[in-house]
Amino acid sequence: MRKLILIITFLFLIGCAASSHILVGEAREPINPSNVKIYLDYPEEYEKIALIDAGSNFVLNDPEILFTWQSKMDKAMERLKIESAQLGANGILIVNTDNKIHTSVSSDGQGRSNTSTHTEKFVKAIAIYVEKD
Repeated sequence: MRKLILIITFLFLIGCAASSHILVGEAREPINPSNVKIYLDYPEEYEKIALIDAGSNFVLNDPEILFTWQSKMDKAMERLKIESAQLGANGILIVNTDNKIHTSVSSDGQGRSNTSTHTEKFVKAIAIYVEKD
């Protein structure tokens, strides 16, 4: 039973999407993620393209084991930029960041239990297109 719980937990962790989006405007031609600028405040003129989110969780298509909160934030931001760039957004406006702690408890049915935890950084943003001057 313990192995089954561990396998299910592992599949859950690797099966989760690294990022996702909801289109609220029109997508554009994809751009290079390095051209996506991070905004903390709305620029003067912009178009909303999508609501996006990204986490630092381990996924098979982007495998990396991260230990510090800063490295987890960096990974989440990298994933936001990639998701935004695929939609043609040249900017992301940060809406919220969150630290998530996932705890898993298993029991062998004889009074012994095992607890495991992992942490994740999660970021929500708005993908925007800003006209260049």
